Amino acid sequence: MRLRVPACAAVLLLLMVACSNSESAPRTAARGEDEEKVAVDAPGVTDSEIRVGGVASITNPLGGEYADMFRGVEAYFQMVNEDGGIHGRELTLVAERDDKVASNNAQVQALLAQDDVFAVLPVATLLFTGADTLVERNVPTFGWTINPEWQGTEEEPKENLFGQAGSYLCFDCEAPIWPWLAQEAGASKVGVIAYNVAQSSECAEGIRKSIERWGPEAGVEVGFIDTSLSFGTTDLSVQVSQMKEAGVDFITSCVDLQGVVTLAKEVKKQNLDATQFIPNGYDQSVVDEFGDLFEDSYVLTFFAPFETEEKPEGLQTYLEWMERTGTTKSENSLNGWLNAALFVQGLRDAGPDFNRQKVIDAINKMTNWDANGLLCGVDWTSAHDQPSENVCSAISKVTDGAFEPVFAEPGKPFLLWERDAPLKDPEVVAGVD
Repeated sequence: MRLRVPACAAVLLLLMVACSNSESAPRTAARGEDEEKVAVDAPGVTDSEIRVGGVASITNPLGGEYADMFRGVEAYFQMVNEDGGIHGRELTLVAERDDKVASNNAQVQALLAQDDVFAVLPVATLLFTGADTLVERNVPTFGWTINPEWQGTEEEPKENLFGQAGSYLCFDCEAPIWPWLAQEAGASKVGVIAYNVAQSSECAEGIRKSIERWGPEAGVEVGFIDTSLSFGTTDLSVQVSQMKEAGVDFITSCVDLQGVVTLAKEVKKQNLDATQFIPNGYDQSVVDEFGDLFEDSYVLTFFAPFETEEKPEGLQTYLEWMERTGTTKSENSLNGWLNAALFVQGLRDAGPDFNRQKVIDAINKMTNWDANGLLCGVDWTSAHDQPSENVCSAISKVTDGAFEPVFAEPGKPFLLWERDAPLKDPEVVAGVD
């Protein structure tokens, strides 16, 4: 059984889910003072520190708070360092580079040539043109997987690139979650919109295929689909009018948050009675600003939501350290936290005489990386270049201006479907064994 990013839900010209399964993963709790310290000959490593640096599209046209990824990494490193570091050394985030969208490769090269880093983390970029450089140099790299460059193939698995919950994106993979969720919302016709760029239109294609495959069992069909939108469009009146005429009562999309807000405003304006799924919508500030537009809408996360009842240990630790460090709890800071947690576990498993290759190899032996219950579980033996066998996710609903986990049980935040099975209610799980 596998875990990865199966299909559809994230942001910027794509939508992505995440989950899978496997065996039990090692804990990530820090312990450094009692570990053996030996000489290490590797870039970015001294007798006292292990240096890392990251790059994000801090300056971006979407208003995305991608710098939050750095804060998540810093908080995790502070936790580890306060407990003695790792292999007798402190973890240091020495560079926070802004690629301003267009200069990713140049900033990646600067991390290696100027900042002398052992590993690159976090990466939170709208374009990942530096991926080839990192693969060629075999640098352990950890980041937010919204770019196709993270995904490997059988011929080039890119085994040094690690996403927050797997690296296989599969934009157009089928997933039973879409017809199932529409069915649960009491809907029968789904409307889908996407931009006229590859990742976005492929995401819409995945939703269409999913509904065509499982829709008859759920009594759901595609009522409207448009993949011709230009990025930044501010007028969706025609599309919403056509949805209304087609009887659409459930809407999902493969666009960025600005596009989702534009869509929601038009839906309200035309009084279209349809439940909405909000891609990249798990953001309290968005609900605070646009709550009237998104009440009763659904959002999806690959991690246990912050509001989970009977929180797993990993979520409790994350929330505690966000408070201790004054860091905003958000999907992006959590992504950075997860990147740091996986890096630290890889370092620990690599042993005191670690190097880049040993860290990469150690992570790629993990069969159920779950970050102490924050994730369903990632099987890194296959998470670079193969689609998941299962679809696993958490779903929340906007209720009275707040996120409420739904379809879950105390201590079991995730819903698990078999990808190749007939449509049925998902199994409610704490993770995947």
